[in-house]
Amino acid sequence: MIDRRNLGNPLRWYLAAVLLGIALSILQGGVLQKFQIHRLTELLPALGLLAWCYRPQPPDFFRESAISGWYGLGLVGFALTALVGGFLGPVPWISVGFLGLALLIFALLPLLRPAWQRHGPDTLRILALFSLAVLGMDVGLWLVVKANGQVPYALRFGVMADGSTWHVPYLHLNARWANQLPVLLIWSFVPLLQQLQSWEIRRLRPFWWGMCAAIPLMGMAQIVLSNGDGAFAAVAVATALMLLLGLRCAGEQRRLWWTAAAAILAATLLAAMAAWALDGSRFVGGLVERNVREIQQGSDTEGMRLTLWIQNLRAALVAPVWGRGIRAMPPVEGAMCSPHNLWVGLLHWSGVLGTGCALLLARAFVPRGWRELAALPLAAPLLGALFVYQLVDDIWLRPLALAVLLVVLPGLLTADESDSPRQPGWLDGFAFPAVTYRLLALIGVLLISVSVIMPEGVGFGPSPLVMQGRNACLLFF
Repeated sequence: MIDRRNLGNPLRWYLAAVLLGIALSILQGGVLQKFQIHRLTELLPALGLLAWCYRPQPPDFFRESAISGWYGLGLVGFALTALVGGFLGPVPWISVGFLGLALLIFALLPLLRPAWQRHGPDTLRILALFSLAVLGMDVGLWLVVKANGQVPYALRFGVMADGSTWHVPYLHLNARWANQLPVLLIWSFVPLLQQLQSWEIRRLRPFWWGMCAAIPLMGMAQIVLSNGDGAFAAVAVATALMLLLGLRCAGEQRRLWWTAAAAILAATLLAAMAAWALDGSRFVGGLVERNVREIQQGSDTEGMRLTLWIQNLRAALVAPVWGRGIRAMPPVEGAMCSPHNLWVGLLHWSGVLGTGCALLLARAFVPRGWRELAALPLAAPLLGALFVYQLVDDIWLRPLALAVLLVVLPGLLTADESDSPRQPGWLDGFAFPAVTYRLLALIGVLLISVSVIMPEGVGFGPSPLVMQGRNACLLFF
């Protein structure tokens, strides 16, 4: 029976809306149409959360600081820098759209913190159910498509006897985008495991224990079956971090971290055995070869990681202080439009100044020491995996990944800051109340709307500024 107090949890309904959008996207075969559904799946639930923030509020909402001044300084500094860099760059109105998205997301995070504080255990259980549903759908589609001799994560049409067409169902536009959700969601079983070990969960315990086993198994199956090298490296580093936390902790915390790490290792072994049976283990056999290719500097058309990083860093040197905004589609057939590296992308977008402000934002999600890190079961593996994965891929640009981050990141802001060192007096002006962040989120919606309306903005399909032949930069827009 559902606790009535949790029916008012906005994050519960947010995850339900995102899951519905993901499920509906499977019905659409066209690449651009599916991407449009993914964009709406990101935006509409986020707008719903913003509308929830406009309900009647207590007086503290208008007076007391919602989060530290460092966060406010980082958000305002990044917004101003990205605005300047974007207008001086090659796709100014698309850059404005990206800035609006950043404002909407990062202004919402402090507003969602109270929801996590009030409904944290419920949100973690709903997040676990959401994770298994999404990862299970992806793995299930992969198996069905592969069993029928088709290629997963690819658009294939067929013609029926009556002349109507059908398409092979797929969820993600490519395997690399598919890898991003396991990196974010596979760790949802760790806080669930903590609730079970502490007997916070007393009803349906066999069901929830089964969830703790199924989530890492589905996540690792998705990564191994889709040859997700970057995701595999991120999970490996996060698992090593959990083992290290187990060594540094004692008692129940040690048991939690070692059990969680053992679950990941067992899931990896089972997924590797399944991959061996299904496709001769292309994941294991081609692991070294694929990664050697990625770090080789080839021609401009190969799109390898090292080549992409050098291209984007050279472009960023044109305006190293405030950047050049979002990158336009390179005029080279087969080239890639994103650097596949968070830090290289930020340097191109907002320069050294904007990247420094982004670091001020990031510090709000990172616990101050090992003790605080060990006390937040979702934080350690998620942050470790995010740091590694965004060195080789671009979660920060993809609709479904950003939709998940919007609900996960506020859970890392719930630690008590009452014992934190006093911030400098000049930062008090940036310790905004929640009403200010609500206004900043609304400004973000306005910037997105302006970008949609402008002829050279994001529009309802790929702008000519981010297309080269039949290739399109399907970033957020």
